[in-house]
Amino acid sequence: MERMIIKGLEVEDQVIQTDIKRIINLIYKLLPMREEGSNWQKPLETIVIELIGLYNLSIGQKDKLFIVICKLQGMTSLTQTEDFDAFRRTIFECINLLTKVEDDLCQH
Repeated sequence: MERMIIKGLEVEDQVIQTDIKRIINLIYKLLPMREEGSNWQKPLETIVIELIGLYNLSIGQKDKLFIVICKLQGMTSLTQTEDFDAFRRTIFECINLLTKVEDDLCQH
């Protein structure tokens, strides 16, 4: 099993991959939250915080993680009904980028 040293901590790649899958699921859940009129902004804020933490741990993939963080942060301005298509598209763009990060870590 592959391990990565992150800020002095030894972490199995599987742990990071599992966390990325969890974050992908949280991002996907933003769609029904918004469609149902639930508060999607607070979970989005939490996701951004977690991704910034992952970015700061220097697991590599900083270019992709930075793009995801920027896209998710930008989604906070997509609050109007007519913004839903851009909101949805951005969700799937973020999921695709994080899937690539996960795939790259599997090859590590």
